[in-house]
Amino acid sequence: MFLLSYHLDATHLVVELGETIDLDNESEVEREIIRLLPCCGPRALIVDIRTPLLTPRALGLLLRVRGLSEERGASMAVVAGHDTAREVLSAAGLHRVLRVASTLPGAALRSRGCRPGPEAPRNGKPGELRSALPAVRAARGPLGPYADTSRPRFPGEH
Repeated sequence: MFLLSYHLDATHLVVELGETIDLDNESEVEREIIRLLPCCGPRALIVDIRTPLLTPRALGLLLRVRGLSEERGASMAVVAGHDTAREVLSAAGLHRVLRVASTLPGAALRSRGCRPGPEAPRNGKPGELRSALPAVRAARGPLGPYADTSRPRFPGEH
């Protein structure tokens, strides 16, 4: 099996999953992703899911790859461009664990443990984002993938 992969920059390796993961191709896809992630490789792996259908096999694969990448010192994020794929990841409770984003730039931020805030510019320059961070921190509290886990949740409130 051949997976399309490329370097987003010096620290991010992107691997695209264009097929539905099932029993027939699960182990082959996993071997290929692990082969692409060398022991001294990039600091972050981004798995770009190009299909709207996420099977239980795909969820297990993503969790195993996340564990292996963290063993090698690399963080992992997932791009789920389709609403259906994001809904499945959220329903499975993996939205935060896998650092799911809807876009590639969002996944690059999440792989570093950042969350874009409401005041953060979408197409701004890096300096503009840094100047917006104090306002985001004041408005939302601490940044990071697990920052909201201790806040109480009420149905219907976001």
